[in-house]
Amino acid sequence: MDGLGYACALLLAAVFVRAGAAKLARPAQAATSFVALGVPAATTTARAVPAMELLVAVALLAAPRAGAIGALALLVPFTAVLTRAVRAGSQAPCNCFGAAGADPVSAVDVVRNVLLLALALAAVTARAPVVPGAPAVIAAVVAAACAAGLLSTLRTRKRYRPTGAG
Repeated sequence: MDGLGYACALLLAAVFVRAGAAKLARPAQAATSFVALGVPAATTTARAVPAMELLVAVALLAAPRAGAIGALALLVPFTAVLTRAVRAGSQAPCNCFGAAGADPVSAVDVVRNVLLLALALAAVTARAPVVPGAPAVIAAVVAAACAAGLLSTLRTRKRYRPTGAG
């Protein structure tokens, strides 16, 4: 399917722009969240991460394979931090996307990152920026919509789980 990797790179670039811009808009909130999540050198990391996210977004557009590798390099440790926090029962907010992510970190955040990792792996197949064909755009949009639906369902189930339910 011509251009599927680049269509995935475009979607992933949008995610990284959203995340980086949210952290730049509220740097103190990002730093507080990084400290609560146990990120090493949290204050310095909270200042560096938004710039790296925006740089990866640009790379995904200009050199998609390199950008996808950069996305993987960020997403793997991000996912490890979230997984560790969930396993420890942390009530710290993720704040991965600013105020939109103020709920305590949960398995839903880990699932979201695994889906983003899959998107980055698909983007690695893009050799150069290309205009994706209609089938590639449709496939990428349908996959993104399914992922968004899954995450929405998981968030809803998490919030409305009856008391005492496992």
